[in-house]
Amino acid sequence: MSLTQVQHVFASIHESALNGMLRAFFSARPRYLRYGSPAFVPATNVTATQMAAIAFPGLPGGIDWAVRFELPRVDLFKQTDPLPPQLSLPPGGFALRTSVELCINCVKRRDDRGNDRPRDPKDPKANSLGEVNCTKLGVFAIGHLDSWNDGSGNGEIRLRLDAVELVDITPDGLESVLECLIRMLLDAALSQVHLPLQALRAGAFKLIVAQGPLIDDDHVLARGNV
Repeated sequence: MSLTQVQHVFASIHESALNGMLRAFFSARPRYLRYGSPAFVPATNVTATQMAAIAFPGLPGGIDWAVRFELPRVDLFKQTDPLPPQLSLPPGGFALRTSVELCINCVKRRDDRGNDRPRDPKDPKANSLGEVNCTKLGVFAIGHLDSWNDGSGNGEIRLRLDAVELVDITPDGLESVLECLIRMLLDAALSQVHLPLQALRAGAFKLIVAQGPLIDDDHVLARGNV
């Protein structure tokens, strides 16, 4: 049977090319993998994105934090890279591997009078780091493609996560909390990467997608017309 089936054009992108695109995107824009409050990231720049400290009553200025993901690697179905036994790669899905570093600025309340005021952001010491505590975790995940097209050749593909597994975290309750947190953070970071359907063009022609995009045999595939 023809690869195009009833359509005129078959287009695809191999997982090695997809990983190359992710590498190029995140290498040029590492701020999409690195986030932190002002004590860690004084201002948003090409390397990191500044976000607010975590507000909490009784902690003037809040909790300073940072999250840094390593460059993710994607394995399209059929599975090539090993996964922990808690995860299995379904047909039409992808697996992903990365690592994450979580940091907090661990401060102690001072009980001498007048020193427990909310910090003035203009004070040069207001956003300084004290005792920084970090942990680095290996991350495995599985997910699916999220795509749209308008029937005229325009559209995008995004990677969406369904489950995350952290290995050797105990107790189970702590593992579940961290897996939920990291799945939400990594899924949000990946949602900012939009792969245009033009990447699946057949030569100089614009592909009008009729079926897909979908994942099979280490490729993102689409069938359509020009």
